[in-house]
Amino acid sequence: MGRVRRGCPDRIRRGGAIMTDISTPQHSSEHDEVLVERCGAVAVIILNRPHRLNALTHGQMVELRRFLLRLDNDQRVRAIVLTGQGRAFSSGADLSAGPSNAKSVLRDYYNPLIRDMVGMATPIIAAVNGVAAGAGVSLTLACDLRVAAESASFRMSFVNVGLVPDAGATWLLPRAVGSTRAAEMVLLGKSVDAVAAERFGLVNEVVPDDEVRSRAVELATTIASLSSSVRSIRRLLHLSFTSDLYDQLDAEATAQGIAQQGPDFAEAKRAFAEKRQPKFI
Repeated sequence: MGRVRRGCPDRIRRGGAIMTDISTPQHSSEHDEVLVERCGAVAVIILNRPHRLNALTHGQMVELRRFLLRLDNDQRVRAIVLTGQGRAFSSGADLSAGPSNAKSVLRDYYNPLIRDMVGMATPIIAAVNGVAAGAGVSLTLACDLRVAAESASFRMSFVNVGLVPDAGATWLLPRAVGSTRAAEMVLLGKSVDAVAAERFGLVNEVVPDDEVRSRAVELATTIASLSSSVRSIRRLLHLSFTSDLYDQLDAEATAQGIAQQGPDFAEAKRAFAEKRQPKFI
């Protein structure tokens, strides 16, 4: 799994099953295309092709999807950080792989990954450590929060090469920044720097380059300390994109009924009565 990062001693095994004893480091090659580290209840997923600016391969997307699904089903993981190794988050599809049928590749690799990211219950925070281009932007958009390094930029230049935005970008981007800003980014094919991205509402905050991952982990740790209703809230937010008001009201009522019977709400009531902070398990 590569080097042990400071403050993140717990590791998850590449491929296969998630380690049952997370206190025991599991060593693997620095050449793995996806690395995963544990920081308590936070998992950090790192795209690890820095020599190619983390351009996405088919195998890498399969592995990323596998990790995300397993982490989503791991009750010890309460939040996930997604970032890139080196000076880029992801430059998008790796075009050095040669010609391919774009429609098939999107349907077989990109679309399932984006669907799973949006459909997960575990919150995901993108730590955008450098350029995010093409499908790399889509990966950030499928996350719930985005922290950008000062050197980060977002590039949707499909129009400049005769292609169209894909991997969910035409659906996710307008919902993140509004239709006017989305049109500005994709119709003009312009690069958006970190400052403009924050102004557009594309990212939540901008931090110095050497703080982007630690800040994302800090936010993820805050989320991880909250009640388990975070998972239901994430689902409801994404459900709202495809529901009408009446269906959403019903979904909220159902989720609230389940949450009300849960141990976290009971603990919150006890904490309120005892004038202390709740301790969620």
